[in-house]
Amino acid sequence: MQMVLMIICICNRINCSSVRAAVDAGARSPRAVQAHHGCKFNCGKCSCSIGEIISQEMDRQGPAPMLVAAE
Repeated sequence: MQMVLMIICICNRINCSSVRAAVDAGARSPRAVQAHHGCKFNCGKCSCSIGEIISQEMDRQGPAPMLVAAE
């Protein structure tokens, strides 16, 4: 089966896999995804799509582990 990569940001050639990789590396906003790839928004039309992928990935990863202070 062939994996299809959807282009999310035409201006900077960022696809859905690249967005997921940025989220895995800690990006939590569309601007952080762009920065992860060493670029910034040109037209900004991809911002909502990037945000949706971030939300999907965060839901898939589940809640962050709770940190408890040591005594």
